[in-house]
Amino acid sequence: MEPMDFDYDDETLNSVHRWENMVRNHKRYFFDVEELEDIIDYYMDTDDFNQASQVADYAAGIYPTATSIQLRIAEILIDKGQPAKALTLLNKLEQLESGDYAVYLMKGSALNMLGKARDAQRQFEKAISLADEDKIGVLYEIGASFERINQYKIAVKYFLKVLAMEPDNFYLYYDVAYCYDRLDDFDNSIAYYLKFLDEDPFSEHVWYNLGIVYNRHDEDEKAIEAYDYALAIDPVYSSALFNKANTLTLLNRYDEAVEAYQNFIDIEPDSAAAFCYLGECYEKMNNDTTAMLCFAKSLTLDESFADAWYGMGIIYAQNENYEEAVCNILHALKLDKDNTEYTLALASTYANMEMYPKAMKLFRHLVTLNPNDELIWDSFAQAHIQQQKFAEAQQIATEGLQKNPESALLRYHLAACYLLNDNRLQGLTILKETLNLYPDDVKMFFELFNRANRDDEVMALVHTIKKDL
Repeated sequence: MEPMDFDYDDETLNSVHRWENMVRNHKRYFFDVEELEDIIDYYMDTDDFNQASQVADYAAGIYPTATSIQLRIAEILIDKGQPAKALTLLNKLEQLESGDYAVYLMKGSALNMLGKARDAQRQFEKAISLADEDKIGVLYEIGASFERINQYKIAVKYFLKVLAMEPDNFYLYYDVAYCYDRLDDFDNSIAYYLKFLDEDPFSEHVWYNLGIVYNRHDEDEKAIEAYDYALAIDPVYSSALFNKANTLTLLNRYDEAVEAYQNFIDIEPDSAAAFCYLGECYEKMNNDTTAMLCFAKSLTLDESFADAWYGMGIIYAQNENYEEAVCNILHALKLDKDNTEYTLALASTYANMEMYPKAMKLFRHLVTLNPNDELIWDSFAQAHIQQQKFAEAQQIATEGLQKNPESALLRYHLAACYLLNDNRLQGLTILKETLNLYPDDVKMFFELFNRANRDDEVMALVHTIKKDL
């Protein structure tokens, strides 16, 4: 969340300076209750809860009957993650200040933190009924309380109530947008972030958050544009640079991603993740030497960074240095034992080493755990083709299609399996059906059935259907 900006009057700032001078010089100055309230509020607003607690304890010693100080102590306890202690204090204060909405507002927040949302709601309703002049503030604080415990659906309901009462308060757009994002309601989240930016186009944090939502909504080009706006406002906004680089990688724009990662590294040179992902870009660009240097640098910074071990393993495998590949992938799996991508790479490497029993055991384990992953089924079937076991490959592709009936990859694979197994009628029938459904993915078939270019009947079928389209 973006921190709020607070404006303090000269009187408050003067009180804060006097307090800090008193502490620094080990002296005793006089402060009335209101001054101490202002000092506590200042430190709480700036998230300096230790300093706020120090002032509050001092104030409670000077003015032990001041309920306003006791309320602030309760608020500090809540903010420091001690809701049970806060609730004990608030129950005592309720006996003294039963008409003060702040008591019930804080009781609700404490109960929320203790996982008692229903009891909290009752306290919040009391606070709303008592808060005649500050109902807007109370509703906002209730929304913020539910937001802190990740109850975003309830939180956004309260924020929208406040927005209905204060339609010109554009800061609320941020809160609403954030909640919708957490609820995976990306359209509404984007809409409210854009409303905020209409009012304040120079908020780099909001542009950054908007970029994240665009990523989550699979609008990566718009995400890059949002990160670029954030970087135009703050050129050293490292998080925006990192996310931009990741997004460019997703779009296979590796040259641009490399530049973005290098710019990020200029700002944060000790990031193991950045060096690793930079290495992945170089690997995709077939620059294995530089990729390996990047992975090695990543591991120098953090030897437990599993992706870097995996990246080195992939390069070794691509260069048919399978023993080193297995060694590195196993190291990655030791650090992240449930990583499906690593396990799949290990299984494929074992298959390339003709260690088929080990490979088959891993593939069967993977398809059991991830039956909806078409790439695993595809790799499993290819491992059988490597062994010239075309009927078994055909069975695996069929089994995979039952779990993934709309997979173009597995359909083309099944057609290839039938043709490789000399069942031409069935193979050509499936190929024709798949070409009609997924004509733009026909390259998958040629990758699987490398005899296709020499098969006149296959080529005639492909050309006929592509021509008709």
